[in-house]
Amino acid sequence: MSLRLAVLLLLGTLHPTPSYTEETPTVLLAVLARSRAHILPTWLGLIENLNYPKSSISVYIQTDHNQDNTPLMLSEWTDSARAVYRDVTLNTLAQISYTQSLGPTTWDDERYVHMMKIRQNVLDHARKNSIRYVFFVDTDNFLTNPDTLNVLLSRKKTIVGPMLRVTAEVAYSNYWAGMTNGGYYKSVPEYKEILRRSKLGAHQVPMVHSTLLIDLHGEHAEKLKYFPMDKSYTGPIDDIIHFGINAKALGVPMFIDNEYYYGYMLTRGEFNTVSEEIVAWQEYYAEVLLPEVEELPKSLHLKESKPAPSKLGFDEIYMVNLERRPERRNRMLALFDQMGIDAKVFNAVDGKKLDDDKLKELKVKQLEGYEDPYLKRPLKLGEIGCFLSHYFIWEEVVAKNYKQVIVLEDDVRFKPNFKSHLAVTMREVQDLELDWDLIYVSRKILHYKNEKWVPLSSRLVKPHYSYWTAAYLLSQSGARKLLSQQPLSKMMAVDEYLPLMFDKHPNKKWSSYFSPRDLNAFSVSPLLAEPQFYIGQKGYLSDTETSEIIDPETLVHQRKESARNVKQEL
Repeated sequence: MSLRLAVLLLLGTLHPTPSYTEETPTVLLAVLARSRAHILPTWLGLIENLNYPKSSISVYIQTDHNQDNTPLMLSEWTDSARAVYRDVTLNTLAQISYTQSLGPTTWDDERYVHMMKIRQNVLDHARKNSIRYVFFVDTDNFLTNPDTLNVLLSRKKTIVGPMLRVTAEVAYSNYWAGMTNGGYYKSVPEYKEILRRSKLGAHQVPMVHSTLLIDLHGEHAEKLKYFPMDKSYTGPIDDIIHFGINAKALGVPMFIDNEYYYGYMLTRGEFNTVSEEIVAWQEYYAEVLLPEVEELPKSLHLKESKPAPSKLGFDEIYMVNLERRPERRNRMLALFDQMGIDAKVFNAVDGKKLDDDKLKELKVKQLEGYEDPYLKRPLKLGEIGCFLSHYFIWEEVVAKNYKQVIVLEDDVRFKPNFKSHLAVTMREVQDLELDWDLIYVSRKILHYKNEKWVPLSSRLVKPHYSYWTAAYLLSQSGARKLLSQQPLSKMMAVDEYLPLMFDKHPNKKWSSYFSPRDLNAFSVSPLLAEPQFYIGQKGYLSDTETSEIIDPETLVHQRKESARNVKQEL
């Protein structure tokens, strides 16, 4: 048992879950998957990890409307898993499109009716084959507790689901605590009481969805249905709502169980493309699942399908990270792993470890007359550390004679199709024979009306005054130009320095200290990345803004810690 798990057990936030000790009945596991190739290796790995005899689990798989290789993946899994499960049924429909859908991940009435029919087919299949239990688990629900099925069976309820969470902060789960007479969600105080686990156990609610166990031998269960809708039905056309209203009419109660931690569910957004959904999954995997779950098993019946690590055509990809921010580092490494990006972790200079002697050794001096344009204050130690981090990368680019590199900070968020859009952009750069030093991939645009498209380009603009260094491309000539001005002796915030060097800074006095200001800068448009969080959002953290301000004349600040050789640590 890990130390973390032991502590959680001691505090009572986790509980050892029971095993279902009665004769193991057959359970029909329903797998309904559409364009889920990016999720299936993890999702199926967690299903395979359930502590229930596979010889007592029948698997019913339905897949259709796919825009990826989900059918091939499920076929591969079926061929291998048949040897260990009671039986596996795979139904694959040819790719068709819904007439009213805006995109492959949006829902309309036609799609809801289709889902009702599929879920009804699952119930019919179980009844035809005398299978007592049906276990629906949506493919964006992740059962990290291996004993989930055992616990649900032990509750002896006709309909019961395990309470799942998106994150500890998001108040969304797979149940409703209130429902209007018309079948719509109703906010009631009991919802948060269950979510916060004020009382533990199986709670009766009007709606359980996404992941639930149905006992087809329960009272009135023979009449439970998803489809067809009765002529008298006037509720929304929605599979879970119709089923909930049907159960209520039959007098079959639904229960949600919160006694243990069972797992997580990917938040459902209005995605217009599968690529957007993939990005959401990659971020959820890196930001929620990996930090919370000690081990995420991969399916034993699927070949490794992750993309091979690549430098994306660059000599190096730097990811700047403070050593005391392992959660950010782990998030980025998980994203790189999912996306097939071979990046180098570059240990950032920590402003909290800088002292006066080290600043003098590096000949760091604030630019005469510099102050933050908005906050009207001198540099902060964190800003000095940030500048030094990028400065040392520029030095390495020159020292190793790299032709072109990518620089990423550890709080960047990639937009859909990042790799493919970047590749197309670089092909355009080559086709246009563009003489470039720096290309923004992410930035805060301050004067967009002054920006113009590069002639004959569909992806590049000439940037005006901009902020941020979250993601940019740098050439050998660009690194040399940035270093040639000896900026440590006239330092400003690094995202002020970059626009100054391509002569778009509004402060002409500051600009006069640097010559020539001939950095050939461009920007991708639309941008391919953005910050993970913006100022004011929950989760936003700035190691520059929370650091101490220096005295611009003496560089003296109130520190008592001894100096560390920052550059050697890098």
